[in-house]
Amino acid sequence: MKYSEAVDYLDSKVVLGVKPSLDRIQAACEEMGGPQNEFDSIQVTGTNGKTSVSDMVAGILKTCGFKTGLFTSPHLETVRERISVNGRLISVDRFAAAMTEIRPLVEKAEERTGEKLTYFELVTALAYHYFRSERVDIAVLEAGMGGRWDSTNVVDSEVAVITNVELDHVSELGDTREKIAFEKAGIINEGAVVITAEGTREILMILAERCQEVGAELKVFGRDFRLDYQLPYRVKGQPPAQLISVRGLEAADFKDIKLPLLGKHQAINAACAIAASQAYTDPRERTDADAFRRALARSRVPGRLDILSGNPMVVADGAHNVLGADRLAMSLSDEFDYDRLVIVVSILADKDARGILRILGAVADELILTENRSARVISASKLGSYCRMDHIENRIEADFGKALDLARKLAGPAGMVCVTGSLFTVSEARIYFRHQKASREMRQDR
Repeated sequence: MKYSEAVDYLDSKVVLGVKPSLDRIQAACEEMGGPQNEFDSIQVTGTNGKTSVSDMVAGILKTCGFKTGLFTSPHLETVRERISVNGRLISVDRFAAAMTEIRPLVEKAEERTGEKLTYFELVTALAYHYFRSERVDIAVLEAGMGGRWDSTNVVDSEVAVITNVELDHVSELGDTREKIAFEKAGIINEGAVVITAEGTREILMILAERCQEVGAELKVFGRDFRLDYQLPYRVKGQPPAQLISVRGLEAADFKDIKLPLLGKHQAINAACAIAASQAYTDPRERTDADAFRRALARSRVPGRLDILSGNPMVVADGAHNVLGADRLAMSLSDEFDYDRLVIVVSILADKDARGILRILGAVADELILTENRSARVISASKLGSYCRMDHIENRIEADFGKALDLARKLAGPAGMVCVTGSLFTVSEARIYFRHQKASREMRQDR
């Protein structure tokens, strides 16, 4: 099977959507000989921040000497972004070879269950197979949605991270935070250590009840570990960063960490990553704080306040719900200096678009409504109708490239452009600037 054929086979599963059950992935894993049992694992879920925490945990453990697999979702440009070992994406050849190897086993599992694996289940199975072949020590696994029925939840993880719980994916997970918390708490296994930055009493009670049921230990941000300080870190000619200090588990100090990810929410994510890494390596033993510090200083999470260009500065952020938009708005105000802020936004149909637009409209000097390539995108004209309901001034430009051209012109050299609303929107922006760079290079070569 060639790489293009492997991707086509995977893409054929997209139409199956979301089907809550572990039967299919369990059957596939059985046919593959239980690859998920061949390495340790840390599971990460939550409404926001789970990709950032997963990436930071993987970086810390790699720097501490563990051969570390990382599974995240969604991807921005290539599905290979979802699967990496020690920071290196699975290669085109290995992806194709792995899919060739597991396809007959997957099809046997599908015959047994009478159901096809979904896209997410198949790529998860491929990740398990690859991690086993690479003989990783540990895999950090980001849940795709929820947790209880997620295909990452066939491992017996020693550490579980639940970053926070907000209303999102309500049609699949439930229409209250309590229902969603119950689904996310499903990743908590017997004897595990659970790390959370959730601060709502009612949600913490649900997590505590699950921990009591299975004999797990709950560690809460602000009580068992904390952020001691967060300061801006500015050096002329370098991208903006922040300096943080974390008091980890067992009162371990992690001081003066230069974190290139911006916003207080990323500082809290870093604290969660430190606590989760400690829980795996054992906080009662001597912790190599310098290794943790070096790893976090190298953190890069695509699509989270990603700086894509200068003059004007263009940042892209995958905020796709109200909490994400609120955190983004605060970060734009607190972390950057600009004369004018122009926000380009495109949102998917299953999101609270009106709530997101209210938040972004309150901080933008100009709001441009556009459309990404997703089949689930809300039309720019419909976003405009939401803005009219709430008296939010806006401009409509459905063509994404033209919208970004307009935004850069309106911002001016001393202004700033933010592209947001969905990771699909971020992907569009990355492709736009890659094409711009290629065009410049072609002109220079003439």
